[in-house]
Formats: sequence, C-alpha cells, structure tokens
Amino acid sequence: MLNSRTALIVAALAALAGVGWYLSAAKPPPATVENRPVPVVTALAAPRPMPVRVEAVGNVQAVAVVPVRPRAEGEVLQVHISEGQEVAQGDILFTLDARVAEANKRQAEANLARDKAQLDRARAYLVRYQDLLKAGSATKQTVEQSQAEAALAEAAVKADLAAIDNARLTIGYSTIKALVPGRTGVINAKLGSLAKPGDSQSMVTITQMRPINVAFSVAETHLPRIRAAMAAQPLEVVVGSTADPGLRATGRLSFIDSAIDTATGTIGLKASFANDDTRLWPGQFVNVTLTLGTEDNALTVPAEAIQTGQSGTFVFVVDDQGKADIRPVTIDRVVDGAAVVAQGLAAGAKVVIQGQMRLAPGLAVAEAKPQAAR
Repeated sequence: MLNSRTALIVAALAALAGVGWYLSAAKPPPATVENRPVPVVTALAAPRPMPVRVEAVGNVQAVAVVPVRPRAEGEVLQVHISEGQEVAQGDILFTLDARVAEANKRQAEANLARDKAQLDRARAYLVRYQDLLKAGSATKQTVEQSQAEAALAEAAVKADLAAIDNARLTIGYSTIKALVPGRTGVINAKLGSLAKPGDSQSMVTITQMRPINVAFSVAETHLPRIRAAMAAQPLEVVVGSTADPGLRATGRLSFIDSAIDTATGTIGLKASFANDDTRLWPGQFVNVTLTLGTEDNALTVPAEAIQTGQSGTFVFVVDDQGKADIRPVTIDRVVDGAAVVAQGLAAGAKVVIQGQMRLAPGLAVAEAKPQAAR
C-alpha cells in the first residue's frame, strides 16, 4: 500500500514539471540587462586655449654655501654672531688676536727705518766715489763696490716695505667678515679657541637664502620646446609643496644644462627665485610647474575620459546611432583636469566621461545625469 502511494506522488510531480516546462517554452524570454542601453555621461571634445606646462619634482639649492675659515692664526677674542642669524655682506663675524701681527709690523717698520738710513749712506758714498773717480783719486773697483752696496740697501728697504704690507694684511685677517649675505649655521669657533688656517672644520657656514635656486629635471623630449620658448621670452616657473600647502613661489627659468643625462634621458634645469619671505629652504623638495606658453586651439576632453589599455590610451565615443565605440588617442598633456589630445579625435566628438566600466564596442548608450565625485 505504501509503495503504491509513493508511485502516485512521483507521477504527479513529474506531470507538474512537464507542464512547467511547456509553459516556459511557450513564452518568449524577458529582455536581458545586456540589451538595455548603458547609462553614461558624455562630453564634447572642443578646442580652447590651453597653457603648455611641464611638471617635475625639484630640489631647492642655495646660490652659495660659504664655509668661513681663518686666513691667519689667532685666538678667538670675539664672536659677533649667533647661530641661525641673518648676516649681510661685510658684517663682522669674528675677531682674532692680532698682537703677534702688530708686533711684526712694528719690527718691520723699525727695520725699514734702519735700512733707509743705510740706503741714504750707500747712495752718498756712491756719489762721493764717482766724483773721486773723475778726479783720479778712486778706482773703478771702489765705485762698483759702492754701487752694489747701494743696490743691496735699496733691496732691503723694499723687503721691509713688503714685510709691513704682509703684517697689515695679517692684522686685517684678524677681523673676519661675511663674504656673502645669508644665514649662519652652527658656530664651531668658540670664544677663546685657537683658529688656524689649516683647520678642517669651518668656523661657521653661511648659506645664501636670497635669491635661491630650484633644480629639476625633465624628459629630453621637452628640450626643443623649452629652448624655443626660452628664446622668445622669460619662462615662468611656479613651485609648491605638499608639506607646505600655502607655498606658491614664482620664479624664472635661469639655466639649461649643457648635456642630456644619457642614463636617465633627462635634461637638468634651474629656476631662480627672489625668496624674500625665505619660504624656500635649501634641501627642500618641491613640485615644479614650468609654463612654456599658451596653445590657442588645443583639442581638449575631460581627463576622466582617458582610459589606458594594453595598446595604449583610448576613449569611448558615442556615434550618431547612440552606440559606443573605442577610439585610440594620443595625449600630449593633462592640465587642470583637461587632457590635450594630439591625435585620434576631432572637434565635436562625444566622449564618455562616466560609465566606461560597463561599456563595450557596439553597445547602445543612454545619457544619464553626472554623479557627484565621492
């Protein structure tokens, strides 16, 4: 009895399954998601004036870094500066003990007085012996000897004058002045220490802060355009820093290196900045933007339209039938969110800027409202 009931249940289920299959086969399938238009946001490729810019990462460099060393030996009697102080050219930094040089100067002056007296006497003897030679009372040998003595005395006077000049120079070296304006570093010459010309450690280092340079490198492909623009007018360089969001300094391109770095394929450049507020600091890394000019009719599309694949950059365009297609493009540069297209598009082309992830060539598209950036 149980087996017959089971058989009846199985037969009934089979019949229901067959009816379901029949009904499903008789009805047409619903529309699939792939057949529906893909919602996208589009924009038109349009010509407009666009600045020609080259961006790079640069390093701030001081125009001059001068280690201060003594030119004469002496004890440090006075330190006129403090660490981190701004000094002007010619400011006194240190005063050394000059008593030895002053004593040498006095000795040289005394030697000069003595040798001048000897020179006067030698010249007088020479005149006298020359007169006696004419009168026949002196020999020629005596006159020649007198001439030699006068020449020796004259040489001694010249040596004394040179010794005095050297002593004065040494005395002048005892007052050490700043050769360039800038900011002082760590002071190594302490009060009472002995300063020597041969010391490996400088007394202090002065770093020139105003003006200041920023060194950076760009790809060698930019060199012809940079040279042409620089020949036409001074080129503006703007620097900023992620570490200092408020930093925006404007300078001028001042130097192009004489050779391309073959290892990296780059060319070295330098820009000069007034740096009146000393916001630029030696050793600081900054973002550099070099402006070469303005391209009046640059074909542009929004930067979000640009896609990258295995074959290079491309965009999705929408044709007259409202279907998507892939268009390979060559991008010259991206400036302020706009991509400048060098090849691959014509003005008026409709490019997709949102919704590319669900697109494929040939799919129908429908215009949607732009989504706000998250």
